[in-house]
Amino acid sequence: MPDFPRRGGLWPKFLLAALVIVALSAGITATIGLNTVQGFVDDLKQGGTIRGAAAVITQAQAGDPQTLLLIGSDHRYGHATRDARSDTMILVRLDPKANATTVLSIPRDLKVDYTVPGVGLRVGAKINETYTDGGEVLTAKVIRRLLRIPINHIINIDFGGFRAAVDAIGCVYVDVDRWYYHSNIGSAEQYAEINVPPGYQRLCGQQALDYVRFRHLDNDFVRAARQQDFLRQAKAQYGVAQLLQDPHKLTKRIGKHMRTDASLQSKEEFLKLALLAGYSISHPVRQIEFPTHYLNTPGGSYVVASDAELAQLRHEFLSPPPAPPTEKSSGGKRGGHGKPAKPHGPSLAGLVNAQSAGEDYAIQLGAMRFPVYYPKLLAAGTQYRTPARNASGQLMYPRAYRIKAPDGTMKGAYRLVVVDNAIDGNYYGIQGTSWTDPPILNNPSSDTRTINGKKLLLFYDGTRLRTVGWKTATGAYWVQNTLQERLTNDQMLAIAGSLTRLGGH
Repeated sequence: MPDFPRRGGLWPKFLLAALVIVALSAGITATIGLNTVQGFVDDLKQGGTIRGAAAVITQAQAGDPQTLLLIGSDHRYGHATRDARSDTMILVRLDPKANATTVLSIPRDLKVDYTVPGVGLRVGAKINETYTDGGEVLTAKVIRRLLRIPINHIINIDFGGFRAAVDAIGCVYVDVDRWYYHSNIGSAEQYAEINVPPGYQRLCGQQALDYVRFRHLDNDFVRAARQQDFLRQAKAQYGVAQLLQDPHKLTKRIGKHMRTDASLQSKEEFLKLALLAGYSISHPVRQIEFPTHYLNTPGGSYVVASDAELAQLRHEFLSPPPAPPTEKSSGGKRGGHGKPAKPHGPSLAGLVNAQSAGEDYAIQLGAMRFPVYYPKLLAAGTQYRTPARNASGQLMYPRAYRIKAPDGTMKGAYRLVVVDNAIDGNYYGIQGTSWTDPPILNNPSSDTRTINGKKLLLFYDGTRLRTVGWKTATGAYWVQNTLQERLTNDQMLAIAGSLTRLGGH
């Protein structure tokens, strides 16, 4: 029997396939010989070839943009396709002329009509059923028709490949928005067990897999946002230098867990994609959000999208909007004719004073060996997560803990978790650590804002602020937006600017 859970939803193992292609290709330039490229191709051939893919993929010319379809399935090599399922489908667009690498997650419950070869028309099916009915080829065919986006390569990776890839790159530091926990012991609900606490931390193979596959208490959109966030943080931490130290470290481990179209298993096509990704490696990863419309019927719950919405998705995926305008560190935008505009602070609309609640919440952390800061402001309609402890009595909300840095030293850390009760699955957080240079605060945007004397580091996802950080001589602090980025830029800036030292005057 397959050793994957049968309840509680399946999991997107393929995320590291995107990382593999992007990171791996960044190190393959014209300076590396064709024999090395052939070695990569041989690694990828271990998992087998997707039959019939030539009928649905478009061959790109050298230097042209390419779109990859990444599929996460529980398919085992040698097993029939009908014994497997596709839980997640992601399109990744590599375009050296664009300002971002775009990523679009296709909801597994998207309602579609399609024809099954040799069977006939299926009306009102879910798009993840295409994999069971016709494997990767049918899935690609339906996505291509639906979005009118040509697909240049198909990559299917299973859960073993995900775990192997995460471990091969030395694990990934991830900002975890909340406590992901479920135990089947004594529970009427039997599904995948998980125990990933909140806060910035290093996730390795199985724990990383548990984190990205979780969906029991989330909808598909929150889950997709979590997967894409993991991919973004992994890409930011694993680059060319690590790859060149051992070029086959990744591909040797995951090749047997991965199936690709035949063209990607040729030196010419692989090098073409590798060079393209090398030019795109410096681009930020920008997620394109699928519209969240549900249709509940007696036959099940579906995600639906109009033709106009699908056309807009296509446009944003192929032509990402420009980066946000550069701002001066004084906090003001540039005015007309290049003159600095009058400095101004962020709008306080949609925020409430929560200083007393924040102070009370932070006190529960207990004694820390570095300063603790909490925000005076919170978004209206949100509140600190009710204090909770794990089975060992350790406080999870709020959480005081230690992070293991790459050099093996342990750094003090804490996490304050805020929940939006009006929107399922949306949590934002305030993180503090004595680790003064955590990877999440590397490579900020060129623009900064200074609010209440704090020079804030800004990290955008497109035009939206995902992270706002601040460093001191003894620590690093940041506000992390919800996975679906529900906080506005002004709210993120104002909350970060309101950080107040516990016990300060």
